[in-house]
Amino acid sequence: MIILDENTDKNMVDYTYIEILVEDKSGSVLIEHIMEKYASDNRKIGYKINSFKGIGKIPGKLKSASQIKTHRLLTDLPLYLRGMDSYLKNMYGKKAIFVVLDSDDEDCGELKQNLINMYQSLKLTVPVFFCIAIEEMEAWLLGDKEALLKAYPSAKKQVLQKYVPDSIVGTWEVMADIVYKGGIHALKRNAASYYEIGKFKCECAASIGKYLDIRKNESPSFNYFISKLDYVCSGST
Repeated sequence: MIILDENTDKNMVDYTYIEILVEDKSGSVLIEHIMEKYASDNRKIGYKINSFKGIGKIPGKLKSASQIKTHRLLTDLPLYLRGMDSYLKNMYGKKAIFVVLDSDDEDCGELKQNLINMYQSLKLTVPVFFCIAIEEMEAWLLGDKEALLKAYPSAKKQVLQKYVPDSIVGTWEVMADIVYKGGIHALKRNAASYYEIGKFKCECAASIGKYLDIRKNESPSFNYFISKLDYVCSGST
């Protein structure tokens, strides 16, 4: 991975550097696998993944948004975007910021528009791309059935085959029903807190992520993320 700064030679303008903001640990584990695969054949792409501790909410008043970090993605987003824009705009080459988050119970279209409105109000110089997983990032793992079965050979194939990509069904619960012994009910019974559930999500992201084929995924929201990476990185090979 190559990270550019203000000391980078001016001849290196064909490099692309991307800052990625993800709402939680399991998301960062998955994005790391995706970016390693994406950049594996291209030494002219650099990136950094920033992981948060939950999603939070977009501040109502952006001009007076708190400068104190809450470690919640949307709550801190204006602060981070302003800071990243400040140093990225002086960097040679192409730059972009990606914000990757779950739609959860939110209307995806409304969430996306609110994020765009926030971005426009900040008047940044660096482009920002909002990539929303429908309904959770486990949808991106379920979108590659072959990778899932490689990671979990004893997975419940009948449940997996019934899953419709990017459907609103309680995605991480479906993942548990497919790969966890005893399914979602056993996981909830064995999990003393949300920490154990988070650990399960990280294990799925790590186990399946290493087998993902980023060019063969049935999740439309995953393919949208890849298409925006292609758009930003085109011509940097």
